[in-house]
Amino acid sequence: MYQWGIHLILISLICFFYYKNTRNTALGGVFLPALLQKLISGICLGFVFLKFYNGTGDTFSFFEYAVKYSKMISNDPYGFIEFFFENVTDDKFLTSQPRVVAFIKIASLITFISFNNYWIATVYFSLISFSGFFYFANKVVSALPESKWHIAVAFLFFPSVVFWSSGFIKESIVMPAMLIITGNFFSWLYEKRSINFLSAIFTVLMCGLVFFIKFYYAVVLISVLIALGITQYLSRRVVLKSSMQVTAFFILLFILFIAVSFLNPYLSINTFLQSVYQNNVATVLLSSDEKLIHFYSLRPAISSFLINLPIAIFAGLFRPLIFEARNVFMIITGIENTCLVILTFYVFFNLKRSKGNTDILLVTSGTFYIVLLASLLAFSSPNLGTLARYKIGFLPFFIFLLLWYSPPIGKIVHRFKKPL
Repeated sequence: MYQWGIHLILISLICFFYYKNTRNTALGGVFLPALLQKLISGICLGFVFLKFYNGTGDTFSFFEYAVKYSKMISNDPYGFIEFFFENVTDDKFLTSQPRVVAFIKIASLITFISFNNYWIATVYFSLISFSGFFYFANKVVSALPESKWHIAVAFLFFPSVVFWSSGFIKESIVMPAMLIITGNFFSWLYEKRSINFLSAIFTVLMCGLVFFIKFYYAVVLISVLIALGITQYLSRRVVLKSSMQVTAFFILLFILFIAVSFLNPYLSINTFLQSVYQNNVATVLLSSDEKLIHFYSLRPAISSFLINLPIAIFAGLFRPLIFEARNVFMIITGIENTCLVILTFYVFFNLKRSKGNTDILLVTSGTFYIVLLASLLAFSSPNLGTLARYKIGFLPFFIFLLLWYSPPIGKIVHRFKKPL
């Protein structure tokens, strides 16, 4: 029990000083309830997998690996150094899973300081995740003060977003890294703050972390941000209309994809589609039919992916729906997705009445990111249960856009708006 005592004091001190430094920010008023929800969600994730899935699933598999290598820190430090820096391992599964290895390296360090206690490590993972989410939310709200309620709901309180970015899972590390990258870019581009050397280095490190753990997330996010940044730079040098900015954005994306495919053969379009297709086949073989997204004769060819693109986009954004639910996770996700379908149609047919942000380039880049990542995830992981978790990479951005452009939400916020 002394382990809990030590870490209870340490975690309390971390939270206290974090709160002290952020209580006067735009979202300082929701810091404590948002943090509490995040920490509880991490514990609940572990409890659900323990009680309802008999201790199976990624969270406990990752923990077992993390314990194995955390013990090496004290028992075989040279072996751990070889594992950490040279990927030396005797585990056959890990040798074929470089992205799992990248996560286990970080997880083993957190597990080591947690005395190899799953629940203590879970709290630290959730705390790391919350830090990234809160950092990003404050960055956006400082530039767009009128968005604070929309940001708070989408990134700090929406159930699936909070749950699937908490606890001992990869998303608890990847999502805060992605949000730090995006938050810094947003600050540099829209608040026109000078680029601090340390923050730039940290952003590059976060890019590497996302790339090594969640490849698809990194490719889509970094490509969109680079194209957005260059387009913004050009539009400030030469006055461009909104339509020209959007055109330039997509041209730059196309050039970027072509350049990357030439620089690295593994990122060529054919190789990339082959990788997505292989992941699709592997998922199909391991999944029951009722939990699958069914595509029309999917092949590793551009034409086949384009034919199936509408199915992938809808599935990535909105499935599973409530009538497709097979377990407690899918029921909750199904209710949320059904609400998102209704809200999406309402926003679409009432877009002219919306008073949301009119920065067409920002909205276009955000929408492209959401749609592209949603479709990629649906193609590569066509299991509805798995997809409900993986869509965390774009879900909070999607929810934010819907809330931001929803007339009734705007009226409610305006009517009941109080300082946070």
